[in-house]
Amino acid sequence: MGTALILTAVMALTTFLLIRSGELKLWHVLLIGVLGIFLDRIGWADPAIYAVMWLAQGLTHTTT
Repeated sequence: MGTALILTAVMALTTFLLIRSGELKLWHVLLIGVLGIFLDRIGWADPAIYAVMWLAQGLTHTTT
């Protein structure tokens, strides 16, 4: 749970900085957020969640 929280904070900070710099528009972020919600509702988010968990565990060398 701790790794997921840190990863979420890093992604939120990166997104904020990209919006602020003008590299990423707010409507891009909203569209990607809606896509994420849609993928979660139809059940396709599970493989992505497992892939991110696998990558985070590989980078931090921890197991759950």
